[in-house]
Amino acid sequence: MRVIFYTGKGGSGKSVISCATALKLSELGYETLVISSDPAHTISDAFEMQIQHTPTEISGRDKLWAIQVDPIREVREKYGVIQEYIVSLFKSKGLDEVLAYEIAALPNMTEFISLLKVVEFVESNNYDVIVLDTVPSGEALKNIYLPTLLGSTAAKLIKLVAPLVNIAKVVEPIVGLPTPSKEVISEDIELMEILGRLKNIIVDREVTSLRLIANPDAFSIQNLRRTHLLANLYDINVDLAIMNKVIPEKVSDSYFKGWKNAQEKYLTEAEAAFHPLPIKRLRLFQSEVKGVRLLSELGDELFGDEDPAEVYFEGKAIKVMWSNHGLEVVVPLPPLFASKYKDVCEVERAGEDLSVVISTDIGEVRNFIPLPTIAHIMKLDSAKLLNGELHIYFIDER
Repeated sequence: MRVIFYTGKGGSGKSVISCATALKLSELGYETLVISSDPAHTISDAFEMQIQHTPTEISGRDKLWAIQVDPIREVREKYGVIQEYIVSLFKSKGLDEVLAYEIAALPNMTEFISLLKVVEFVESNNYDVIVLDTVPSGEALKNIYLPTLLGSTAAKLIKLVAPLVNIAKVVEPIVGLPTPSKEVISEDIELMEILGRLKNIIVDREVTSLRLIANPDAFSIQNLRRTHLLANLYDINVDLAIMNKVIPEKVSDSYFKGWKNAQEKYLTEAEAAFHPLPIKRLRLFQSEVKGVRLLSELGDELFGDEDPAEVYFEGKAIKVMWSNHGLEVVVPLPPLFASKYKDVCEVERAGEDLSVVISTDIGEVRNFIPLPTIAHIMKLDSAKLLNGELHIYFIDER
């Protein structure tokens, strides 16, 4: 069993690449399911057919299925009791019922429900590979790690409180808050258990890979740097980065000269930012990629004779460790044009990132490194080069 997540900012091509990957896998003989949680229903556009909220077989293709997750339906059918209780809490505080239901649709609900569907389909054993086209938000990673934050402790706490439900009903008129029913508590316990199983799937590096997609522009690459760091912190294996919509070398029209120069600069920057992660380049197609024929062409161009189900890379590109006095961030450095790194010339904060200037045989090179949130409240102490890695030290003065 393999689970492959694709993530990147909106417009980077996640849905198309997810569909092309799934198509390639099915052509190699894998029973494949692609799950979309994008409310724009782009997966239906990609396959040029209506994808339902239940697994839909792709016309004319063996072993390929797709599903468009309907989070509202999923919540109503599987977690409706919990949602109704949350609504009752808001209404008890005087909120209008319409607004109460709106707030009860918690932030990031779409991708959260999609992750729960992964557990369902992994445990069904009906598929060899599941490909998830995530919504355009790196915040989905926080939901992936939610089982660790809530998991077993929350489930034990809910079970501990369960026997007190009948007593709580007596004081409900006094405290002014509705008491959760036994049905609510039962669904809470079940949800916590599913979250625990989800976490086990996500952090299993032989099963699950996260793949990054970006366009060769500043904003898209910066977005992926942050996502890459979060994945490292959450112990999720990132095995591949894809730079999409690269203008082909053969395009010689002077109109595109500026774009091509800019893209080459950002592609070089991406090589340095994501080292040692493998990076694939995918050209900008002449037309919108729709339909099985173009999806197959894209999949062949992206993977060639490779098996998309393989684990392309295993390991952490950026390591974050606690030291005696604070935090240590270790960043592996790319073999920059076979030059030798000499010294760290300058280290300073730049917004949420760290700007680092390193002296090399070919001159000074600047790189921007994303920082974990905890580092923002610490004092930057020093940085040094050790065995081809940049070690950055922060002091906790709290």
